[in-house]
Amino acid sequence: MKGFAIFALCIVAASAGVVTHEGCGGAGQVSQVRISDCEGAVAEMRQGVEYSVEADVIPAAASAGLHLKVTVIFMGNTIPIIDAVVPNSAVQPGTLYTLQWSITPGAIPVGNTVPVTSEISDAASATVLMCARITARII
Repeated sequence: MKGFAIFALCIVAASAGVVTHEGCGGAGQVSQVRISDCEGAVAEMRQGVEYSVEADVIPAAASAGLHLKVTVIFMGNTIPIIDAVVPNSAVQPGTLYTLQWSITPGAIPVGNTVPVTSEISDAASATVLMCARITARII
């Protein structure tokens, strides 16, 4: 298994639980999503708290570099959370990789349950390689 990190990600004493996800595009596979202090069908997250996210992915195609886009849909609007190239992220098909990033819920969706989409694409062509969607309740 190979790993990548986006943004500075420190080892945290929090436990990362498996969060239920659904696929939302691409020929590759997101096999598991883990979020610190969350578990189950709905990730309950507090506004202003930083959460570590890990996603185990298996690309179906090679890529010289990956791009990660994380968005939230709130009241019909797409709100970007992360939109960045993943450094040193060349991948080969059929190999398991772990992507890591962190998110901090803001004030806008507090008190609501929202879909959070993590889309991983080829940095050069913008072709979606794999995608996962979770449900988060922001408190």
